Amino acid sequence: MSSDENHPPAQQPSTLQQSLDQAVQHHKAGDLRKAEDLYKQILDADPNHAVVLHLLGVTNFQSGQGDIAVELISKSVAIKPDYAEAHNSLGNTFRALKKLEEAAASFQKALTLNPDILEAHNNLGNTLKDLGRLDEAAASYHQALAIEPDFAEAHNNLGNALKDLGRLDEAVASYHKALDIKPDIVEAHNNLGNVLKDLGRLDESIASYHQALAIKPDYAEAHFNHANALQRQGKLDEAVASHRKAIAIRPEYVEAHNNLGLVFQDLGQLDEAIASYRKALAINPNSAEAERNLLFALLYVPGLTPEDIFAEHSRFAEKHVQGISGSMEELTNDASPDRKLRVGYLSSDFRNHPVGANVLPLISSFDAAKFEVFCYADVPRPDAMTEQFQSLVDHWISITGKSDSDIAGMVRADGIDILVCLAGHFDRNRPLICAHRAAPVQVSYHDGATSGLEEMDYWLTDGFLHPPDTKEVFTEELQRLPVFYQYPPLDDAPPVGPLPAEKAGMVTFGSFNNPAKVNDEVIGLWAEVLKSVPGSRLLLKYKNWYAEESLQESLIKRFTASGVDHDRVLLEASPDTLSEHLGRYGAIDIGLDPFPFNGATTTFQALSMGVPVVSLAGKTFISRAAGSILHQTGLEDLAVDTPEAYVACAGELAGDIERLKKLRTELRGRVAASPLCDAPAYAFSIETAFRDMWRNWCRRHKKTP
Repeated sequence: MSSDENHPPAQQPSTLQQSLDQAVQHHKAGDLRKAEDLYKQILDADPNHAVVLHLLGVTNFQSGQGDIAVELISKSVAIKPDYAEAHNSLGNTFRALKKLEEAAASFQKALTLNPDILEAHNNLGNTLKDLGRLDEAAASYHQALAIEPDFAEAHNNLGNALKDLGRLDEAVASYHKALDIKPDIVEAHNNLGNVLKDLGRLDESIASYHQALAIKPDYAEAHFNHANALQRQGKLDEAVASHRKAIAIRPEYVEAHNNLGLVFQDLGQLDEAIASYRKALAINPNSAEAERNLLFALLYVPGLTPEDIFAEHSRFAEKHVQGISGSMEELTNDASPDRKLRVGYLSSDFRNHPVGANVLPLISSFDAAKFEVFCYADVPRPDAMTEQFQSLVDHWISITGKSDSDIAGMVRADGIDILVCLAGHFDRNRPLICAHRAAPVQVSYHDGATSGLEEMDYWLTDGFLHPPDTKEVFTEELQRLPVFYQYPPLDDAPPVGPLPAEKAGMVTFGSFNNPAKVNDEVIGLWAEVLKSVPGSRLLLKYKNWYAEESLQESLIKRFTASGVDHDRVLLEASPDTLSEHLGRYGAIDIGLDPFPFNGATTTFQALSMGVPVVSLAGKTFISRAAGSILHQTGLEDLAVDTPEAYVACAGELAGDIERLKKLRTELRGRVAASPLCDAPAYAFSIETAFRDMWRNWCRRHKKTP
């Protein structure tokens, strides 16, 4: 059967205009094939018909043939250079092809020709946002809204740009405007949920996701974001269920596999967490976030050697530095060894966070005569501690929404001499900025392992975290401080109570560490401690997470398998304030530190509440953190190096009630008087280290006459 028999010819219009009108009708009706056939017939008669070339290009764009669309629409605007609508369509095609600079140029050309094209302003805004030019994107959306104030999609898009700029309250207002105009914009409900989540308004956030899912139950992104909000609330089992719904709808959803891994990690299910990260990477081998989370998770896994950890970090660094030029610009810093230095701190943790708490005493005590301090902050949700940082430093620069290369350029433009990369691969931190060689001297501080970057010059540490015979492997040069950890005084701490064992007639061990740290080997060793001390019990708490049924069942099952009855393991769950949290130590006689990922902040808090902590020191920085803190408070005998010694140490301490009573009354004062709380001395030691690093650089870069 011939094609003519398949498609009987319609009555031929008498003019090209009639053909064009008919083609446009088919086009508007969504019948792209009939429209295309008629457009081609017109072009057979008039090959340089600019309007038809444009419209035929649009049909090709709509059917997924972007390259052909570019060719046709480009020909249209070559014939008719002032064809604003065609320039706009060309921009849409370039944007779909990820040719963002070309897309932006096309939209700008369209608007030069006709400033009133509503869609072109909106499209230009979307493209500028994709390019990271957020302020310009917001301006484009405002231009669209000046033409049409009820353009709901532009309000929604403006909200997205404002969110990425960190202007969260303004973003909320934009999403509400979009929804007031058009209540069924499912994306706006989802986006509103995201910004409310970032603001910590979790109940409202979840309500927005519910609205989105009521409109579109198979909206994978809303299930994904809903899961993230639930995770913030500590509703981990529900978060797992929501991530799985997202994955069921979209099996190749990389971000959902990655974040499912985070929830499994929070639940202490490390094997499942690592499997989820690896699944995300199997779908997208270039997912840096999944790789970073995998590196983080591996620090919790017992039995990995220092060489294993180094190999994983080196592989990540080698992969992601490809294509990065470390010398895009010649550094022109003045190589005078004793001049005032510009020090930049780069972090997402300038907020109520353990790293923020460790760094705040340093920032509050720096020598302003010798150092000018810059903070490059990726903090979309600032809090009271953020405000403290802002008030203390010379320069506060928000880097939220900016690319690594752009931030490196900002650091170079600011003339930073020493760039301090805080907390490495944790949270939203971005050590790969240092791969651009943003500053002459680059320092890793509070990372859990090596950065793996050749461009990272130093790693701040101390003599216990990295003893002279350390087995850890790293790319940086170690810079040992007299003391590594530093904490502000616990001003809101409740009074230290009496030793609970005296009243209870039994010893209560405890740990307030993240369940991710409570692996099978930890549980096995803690079980041995409990069995060695008759009548003793173990209290576990971390936020409200132990309310989760799956976490409770997993822990009790593992303790029971290790020979400990479930009634000897107490699980508490409540979202306490800091003061309430510290008060919980009133029920604990002895803290048990997990491994290989030790507790640092938890160890400091326990000691400050009169509770001694027993720790197993390993061979890596992350497995020696608690031991470093214990050494600074004169409790080095509680940092042991074998599992057998751990059980013996805990047992001996449990049997020495007089020592426990003495420690109960003395420890808070000993901690407060220790180097752990001497901010001026700590700042001086780090600034001395910075000066030594700088002088080393000056010697290497001294210009010969």
